[in-house]
Amino acid sequence: MSVAAAPKEAAEDALEIALAADVERRRVRHGIAVLAGSSLLFSVMAVCVRIAGREMPALQIAFVRFVGSFVLLLALARGKRLRPRPGNLPGVVLRGLLGASAIICYFVAIQRIGAGRATLLHCMYPIPTALIAVAFLGEPGSWRLVGALALNLAGLALVVGSRAQAGGVAAGGFAIGIAGAMLAGGAVATARHLRASEDASLITIHFMGVGALLTAPALLLGTAAPSAVGVAALAGVIVTSAGGQWMLHHGLGFTSASLGSLTCATGVFTAAGLEALLLGERLSAASLVGAVLMCLAVGFAVRRG
Repeated sequence: MSVAAAPKEAAEDALEIALAADVERRRVRHGIAVLAGSSLLFSVMAVCVRIAGREMPALQIAFVRFVGSFVLLLALARGKRLRPRPGNLPGVVLRGLLGASAIICYFVAIQRIGAGRATLLHCMYPIPTALIAVAFLGEPGSWRLVGALALNLAGLALVVGSRAQAGGVAAGGFAIGIAGAMLAGGAVATARHLRASEDASLITIHFMGVGALLTAPALLLGTAAPSAVGVAALAGVIVTSAGGQWMLHHGLGFTSASLGSLTCATGVFTAAGLEALLLGERLSAASLVGAVLMCLAVGFAVRRG
């Protein structure tokens, strides 16, 4: 190799690195945009669950959600590959069990303490997601991520603390909401691991199928025919759930589990705003400040050095 050719090759290598970095940034931005859309759909779903919860138990709403979304997504898949790759079946089932359990807790919390507060509690799941991702999935940890999680936790403390000071804590509802967030953290981390080798449709359809089996015993509680409003709310739950869940799994293929979960946590404003607009229920000032901190956590995590 001549001495004159060395600078040229070094420049070409630098250009390739810059192009690769630009492609990666575009991928991450795409993932964040998709996850933000998923968060919006889940916020609408939360309000629909609150409306349907006036006529049906939360477990039955969860069953309708899983069955309806399973049928809808299966029809849209048009018989495409639905068998997990060798070795992935345990992970697919685990994701279904963790996710379905998290959804059940989330729906029960919505019915007990409202869509806005339940969503705020549910949005603490980036904390367990990040811990699992760093400890078991090999994702890099950083002080920036620690700061983002601290902001998220501070926001959660404001939400719960404001209710405690007002003497309005529904202890059971809050405990169930927090338990759902812990389960959701494991579910999101597992889904991110699966996205390395499985597509979003397969993961989502299997998740809905496992959830339908897990919540089927709720039918033993007895059913009553819902009103027209109840039927519309259930339809909203199914459509927003199917779309939001697929977008979640798709977006996780372009971001880390930690950043993806923090992005999804921004849905607190939409859920609270819709609940205030449609149901006349408003969050306290402290709860809104907590929501702001949760959203700032996303920005802090995204702005990498």
